[in-house]
Amino acid sequence: MKRAVIYARVSTQKQADDGVSMESQIEQCRVKAKALDAEVVQVFRDDGVSGRTDNRPGFQAALAYCAAHRVNFMVCWSSSRFGRNLEDALRNTALLRDYGTRPAYVHQDVDLETDTGWMVGVMTGMMDEIYSRNVARDTLRSMVTASRDGFFVGGHVPFGYQVEKVGKRSKLAVHEDNALIVKGMFALALNDGLGAQAIALRMNAAGMTRNGKAWGKNSVALILKSPSYMGERLFNQVHHKSRGAKPENEVVRVASHPAIVTREDFERVQAMMKQRVPHDVGGVPRSSFAFSGLLRCGICDNNLQIRNGTGRSGALYSYYACLAHKKGKPRCCLHAVRAEVFDTWMVDQLLERVLTTSVVEKIVADIRASGGKWAEERVIRRRALVKELREAESRRGNLYDVLETMGTNTPDLADVKTRLSGLVETIRNVERALEALEVKEAPNYDLVDVDPQQAVETIREVIRSCEEPKKLKAMLSTFVDHIAVSNGTVTVAYREDALLRAPNATVHSGVRWLLNLGSNQGPTD
Repeated sequence: MKRAVIYARVSTQKQADDGVSMESQIEQCRVKAKALDAEVVQVFRDDGVSGRTDNRPGFQAALAYCAAHRVNFMVCWSSSRFGRNLEDALRNTALLRDYGTRPAYVHQDVDLETDTGWMVGVMTGMMDEIYSRNVARDTLRSMVTASRDGFFVGGHVPFGYQVEKVGKRSKLAVHEDNALIVKGMFALALNDGLGAQAIALRMNAAGMTRNGKAWGKNSVALILKSPSYMGERLFNQVHHKSRGAKPENEVVRVASHPAIVTREDFERVQAMMKQRVPHDVGGVPRSSFAFSGLLRCGICDNNLQIRNGTGRSGALYSYYACLAHKKGKPRCCLHAVRAEVFDTWMVDQLLERVLTTSVVEKIVADIRASGGKWAEERVIRRRALVKELREAESRRGNLYDVLETMGTNTPDLADVKTRLSGLVETIRNVERALEALEVKEAPNYDLVDVDPQQAVETIREVIRSCEEPKKLKAMLSTFVDHIAVSNGTVTVAYREDALLRAPNATVHSGVRWLLNLGSNQGPTD
């Protein structure tokens, strides 16, 4: 017998009131599946989810189920449930075709495999997309109207406000205690000329936190830039597909709730923040420096980041700096280090102190010694695989017992079949892993002849001849775990085995090289 899954979705209350409720859709889909001589093996649903979004977990689960199982049909109420627009509907149809699954619609009795049926499907998809766009416009219109009447239409509640019930609806009201913090931030920006980072530090020092959490530069900047604090709510800000911002003349601004700051003060703060943004300084991508992502602060253990600055001559410089204090943490006073100077110096130190013949000789000895443990490790791996196999076989046997006892009356029969199929696949995979383990021969590292001096020269040549920072970083990160930078010392933690073996080797080195920067430290600020 053929197999089918059902997908049902209701996004608006109007759809439910018009007689296409979730239960009605599922019932009619079952009738359609029966007419197709197909057994319904699974039902997927999205309650209150718009068709104009990709975030439909029920639909995605239905596609995944069709990919993993032999399913002949996916039955929906109409093509409007099948994609957020015509392009998505056609793409989803092609995807199901690859899985051997055909879409079937209750509301449109068309055969999508014929030319005529395909054309009807395309035209229907166009009509569905027009309807979807109309629903979106109607929803936007109703939300704007409700906001103009002073009602809260959902979304994030800005800090400094709280939601108050007004009958069955809600409004935003000022949270007096938190509003004082917001007013204090705007006052520090206007009266003292402070930026977001300085304001965060001032607020944290005064104990004026964000519901018990420390303020950071970004969280303060979001408040200073939000029009919510002059009583406005913005709609129609982004495109649905690209998520890019729409032109300012298309954004709908609504005075929807009480203001905490005046429009004049808000616009003055925006002008001040705009003046602080650097002009014509460009920027340096992280991949432009070989050690970005590998450096930690030796004082507070936070990751170092690239920071740009301008010298007296007007030239742009890049630094490795600890910026943890911008997230509300105490300033650790680590000196910033010029990135270009540090990278050159650090590569020289690694070649001189890490990539030595004595290190390579020790690595080769360790690798050869590990070869003798291979048989012992194979026994351990085999024991673990056999245990997993027996457990899967036991669970499969339990499900067989239930099916033999209850037959088609088994509760959640579709779920039981899915679990059984998964167990069968697990058993096959474990059996294949056991077979591969049995035929695999033990490595004989004694046959590997490594000249330590030649290995060192080869690795050094490869690193020194690499002119692309991104590729150099990729090579260094295969054996450098991390580098801790303090004011005067640098500590390198690296994996010895990774110098000659794959990056996923299991032996890890605890050796740490303590390097004195001395005069090699480079410029700091």
